[in-house]
Amino acid sequence: MREIKFDFNNIGGLAEIYAIPPSDFLRLRHDYNNDTDALELKSRDNIIVLPIYGDRSFCFTEQKSTDDGGDYWDVTIEGVTPKVCRDNAVLLEKLERGEWLVLSIDHNGTVHLSGSVDVPLMFSSERTTGDAYTALNGSAFTFAGRQPSPSVIIDIDDLTNI
Repeated sequence: MREIKFDFNNIGGLAEIYAIPPSDFLRLRHDYNNDTDALELKSRDNIIVLPIYGDRSFCFTEQKSTDDGGDYWDVTIEGVTPKVCRDNAVLLEKLERGEWLVLSIDHNGTVHLSGSVDVPLMFSSERTTGDAYTALNGSAFTFAGRQPSPSVIIDIDDLTNI
């Protein structure tokens, strides 16, 4: 008999997000001895890091559905970049005009690779200065896509080591 494990030390939200252009993706290497997957890249130069903004919700969501073509998984990765400014606008525009594979690590240490070279995620954002002095000035963003399989769980301790 097999049983789903329940961990009482369960923390919500994301800790890190890395957007990788499909052209920099080399392969996903599977270690059959340990049944683990590792990401290999051609280059790290074009990766865009999205910092996690304190006291805001950053989340990874994946929902399985079925239609006439078979099963698919709708993936969304959402968050907020702080401050609407020129420096951030350049990278946000690059994200909006590109296609992406996204590595996200949650607060429990689980790393997901979402999107693929064939079916990358798309980025969209909404910028606001906020409506009050104490309101958030920033850009709410979403990476979204419909994948033919669930996101791959990658074995890596720290995303800066990719």
